[in-house]
Amino acid sequence: MTYCKRSPLSVGCLKSSVFSNFMRGILSPVTWMLCVIAVPAMTGCSSEEGEARDLAGQTGTPSRVASRSVKANPSITSRAESAIREAYVASIATPAETATIDSSATTLVAAQVDEDAGENADGKSDKDANSEDEDSDTGNVDESTTTTGKFDDEFDPAEIDTSEDEVVEPSASDWRNAELVPTPLPRKEIVAEEVPTPLGIPENARVARKPPITPRTRADVTAVTPATGAPLMASPTDGLPTTNDASARIAASPVESTRSNTDSLMANGNAPEHSPETVQHGTRILEQAVAAAETASLPVTGLGGPVDFQKWPAPDVALFVTGQQHGYIEPCGCTGLENQKGGVARRMTFATQLRQQGWELMPIDAGNLIRRFGRQAEIKFHRSLEALRKMGYVAVGFGPDDVRIGVGDLIQEAAAETPEDAVYASANVVLLDPSLMPAYRVVERATMKVAVTSILDPESLESTLNEEVILNDPLESAQTVMAQIKAESPDYTVLTFYGTEDAARKLVTKVEGIDLVVVAGGYGEPTYQPEAIEGSQTKMVLTGNKGMYVGLVGLYKDAEMRYARVPLDDTFGDAPEMRQLMAEYQFQLRDLGLDNLGLKPIPHPSGEKFVGSETCGECHTTAYDIWENSPHFDATESLVHPGERGDVPRHFDPECISCHVTGWNPQNYYPYHSGYLDLEADSHLHGNGCENCHGPGESHAAAENGEIDVTDEQRAQLRAAMQLPMEKAREKCMECHDLDNSPDFHEEGAFDDYWAEVEHYGVD
Repeated sequence: MTYCKRSPLSVGCLKSSVFSNFMRGILSPVTWMLCVIAVPAMTGCSSEEGEARDLAGQTGTPSRVASRSVKANPSITSRAESAIREAYVASIATPAETATIDSSATTLVAAQVDEDAGENADGKSDKDANSEDEDSDTGNVDESTTTTGKFDDEFDPAEIDTSEDEVVEPSASDWRNAELVPTPLPRKEIVAEEVPTPLGIPENARVARKPPITPRTRADVTAVTPATGAPLMASPTDGLPTTNDASARIAASPVESTRSNTDSLMANGNAPEHSPETVQHGTRILEQAVAAAETASLPVTGLGGPVDFQKWPAPDVALFVTGQQHGYIEPCGCTGLENQKGGVARRMTFATQLRQQGWELMPIDAGNLIRRFGRQAEIKFHRSLEALRKMGYVAVGFGPDDVRIGVGDLIQEAAAETPEDAVYASANVVLLDPSLMPAYRVVERATMKVAVTSILDPESLESTLNEEVILNDPLESAQTVMAQIKAESPDYTVLTFYGTEDAARKLVTKVEGIDLVVVAGGYGEPTYQPEAIEGSQTKMVLTGNKGMYVGLVGLYKDAEMRYARVPLDDTFGDAPEMRQLMAEYQFQLRDLGLDNLGLKPIPHPSGEKFVGSETCGECHTTAYDIWENSPHFDATESLVHPGERGDVPRHFDPECISCHVTGWNPQNYYPYHSGYLDLEADSHLHGNGCENCHGPGESHAAAENGEIDVTDEQRAQLRAAMQLPMEKAREKCMECHDLDNSPDFHEEGAFDDYWAEVEHYGVD
């Protein structure tokens, strides 16, 4: 079945303007409005709606369906994701909830029923068929030929009697001879993840100012719980209000979606929105959409559409695969948590939900828990492994940033008294002595025995290793370990590989016995389907970056494995255990202080010192007033009293401080001399101030205030040094508004929107 891709029609599309005037004369205002509404509902579907139905009703050959892969048309896949997501909500909703959930299944079927009713056996709509009949009856007269109609050149509006407008209803014959001309609308671009545009300056911002910043102590957080106070959700819909709002319904499902609003598809007004018949038809259409999405997957390349793991038969063992956390133990929240994925708190919630559904879970991580090195990186390394142990991880690999920290910290986590206590297993990483850490692990769950080992590719290293850390040849190590694993006769063997996809492909084609290779190290998203590696029996899946996704691998004793990627978005609540761990991490940073974290102030490259934005405002009054009413002014306060996850202050964390105070290096996380060091002592350096962009201004301010004697030439040089040309402003902004913390800033035209909030020039 092929669906039309026409835009909704309006009465204004009637070719004869005279006829249109006549209709307005004989129809009452009420009935005319009904006509305006009815015509679009009967005459077609928008481009996006047509494609959504096309996918839902797809019954073509695999090659035809494959041509609609995400690579070819990502908008179709996005709507399939949304449909799958809402199907999950319907599958777990209680009867009371079912009566109020206005799912996309319901809206899809209502639109499709209209289309099905309007199509005849040969695939043409009734309107198209009638048009062909009329052409044949009239001898296929060309539209350009001049014809004389009933009202052509002889209609007198004064002859129309409007006294019966309230009681006379239009008949079908009044419409039949009207020619309807579709007017295509421009196709709207589908954006996978929407980030809100920053708000403008409020009119009375100073009136709405928050109270002065006050420090928070450990006593302020007696028991860390989710900010909403809601308990840990046993299922994705627990604790959600009963609502017909589409965004709330979509947010209840863990299956990924673009969160598009599909309420507009409900065009059929002849049946109740939640009638049993509609729900039954909607379920059937959703099943077709899911089947089409799964059929569209291309297992050779890993492309295709999302897979709903809720439709799987319960696996004998489910691998819960993660990797490349890269220091993102939780989303920073700078652009709103609803716009960011990842975090161990959401990950634990998902793992708990699966276990509560009876799944036998086996979590595996491919490594690189941290980034950079130093005392804070070491603390985050230990806290991350504490989180993994709480979630029941059975095997963890090493990444290049992991092995940069001290060997003592590595051995503390990797060394185990017995193999059962081990969490690290590596085929080619040796810490001091091979006996301190196993090369592989064999774990038995239910009726299956799964072997796991890991490889760290030397090509992924960015610095020289400590001499106490030995990195052996990947190929030789893998072959040796696989021979040992084979002797234990596992049912399934997994290799986690930190490196490039090409390097992983080359390795597994030379090493027999690997069923699945999990690759970390890339910076893109995981594919929807595992990739079949040519020349081997191995399948490959990717972890993605920043721990934003979980890969679910369903293993069956007597069936093929199944795979689905699941984004850790805000549909998953925060597990209280992980929130408590995050609080302890922040307070550990506070107790150590900047000195014990190894953060000593260094001179600014200019040799100048910071004086604070109030000093700048003594001359630059307008610029200061604009800054004071901008989000930059509240940057420090947003750490002390976060709007989201507000139970854990973060003004002890150098990775947060660097962009939320004045006088720090924003990318390398260290302070400059005279920059911010203490919340109370350095209140004049609160906020992301003027000097973060224009440079420290001590000499410039002293020269202008007469505190030092300078020549006119020197004064001009000091003034010029403080200026930031517009062509360099965007680059300076991106030191904080980077891809990690402000992805929307990098969209086309975003800089202009941001600049409009802080635009300022000169002195006044």
